[in-house]
Amino acid sequence: MAATLAYYPGCSLKSSSKFYEASIQKIFGRYGITLKEIEDWSCCGASAAHTVDERLGHALAARNLALAEREECDLFAPCSACYNRAKVTNEMIRSDAVLHAQMNRAIEPLQTSAAIEVKNIIEVLDDYVGAEVIAKDRKYDLSSLKVVPYYGCVLTRMMRVKPYDDKENPESMDRLLFAAGLEVLRWPFKMECCGASKTLTNKEMTRRLSDRIMDMAITLGADAIVTPCPLCQMNLDLLPALGRSKESLPVLFLSEVFELALYGKMLGAGSHMISAEKMLAKVKEA
Repeated sequence: MAATLAYYPGCSLKSSSKFYEASIQKIFGRYGITLKEIEDWSCCGASAAHTVDERLGHALAARNLALAEREECDLFAPCSACYNRAKVTNEMIRSDAVLHAQMNRAIEPLQTSAAIEVKNIIEVLDDYVGAEVIAKDRKYDLSSLKVVPYYGCVLTRMMRVKPYDDKENPESMDRLLFAAGLEVLRWPFKMECCGASKTLTNKEMTRRLSDRIMDMAITLGADAIVTPCPLCQMNLDLLPALGRSKESLPVLFLSEVFELALYGKMLGAGSHMISAEKMLAKVKEA
């Protein structure tokens, strides 16, 4: 189903995860989804701002929401942290008239009405494409690939806001991966924290937390870890650089799986720190 969405790339998709943006654009274009990048967007504060000053966190997100409303369509934020902050602020100012007025004063001359919806990549693929279309459209056989879906710790865990999926056991990405033709393994680490932004201040903590996730995926026999979150992907992909000497699996973005199902290759294959060559060799033409 054709759709146009206001696009908030966030900082990572313009820097460390540029290949994620390219992958999303390729897949969305295939399904008739047009992205209109928000003009003059700014950092949402991600995981830091609201922990220091909650109102500042809301104001940063509210400014981008106001800019998105100019496009008169829903907002797509592929980064899990950006999505979380925009979703929480949008829902809270929608239900709290006092906070709504405070935020509009803070971002003047911009104004937000909180009338649009905020969506992540899983929701967009669910809402505008659907598992049935994905299953019928695939051109390559991925049935020999075993993957574990890694949602990360912020995609569905939202305080005072109803998430799009179960907070502790989401399954929406599982269904999309199954539709793409992969073997989706059940595992207990869907929502485990990888260390998030602690990579900047405590690399050992990130290495320890991400090690546990990688070890569990290997124990279960996975060929790859799949995530929609650029920070999760980066932390897990950086494990060898952080000191891990054991085997490591490739960490793919969700959109890259769809690249494999449709085209048999990934635009950003060379951008992965952990090589995906062994996994890619299992991809066969349907």
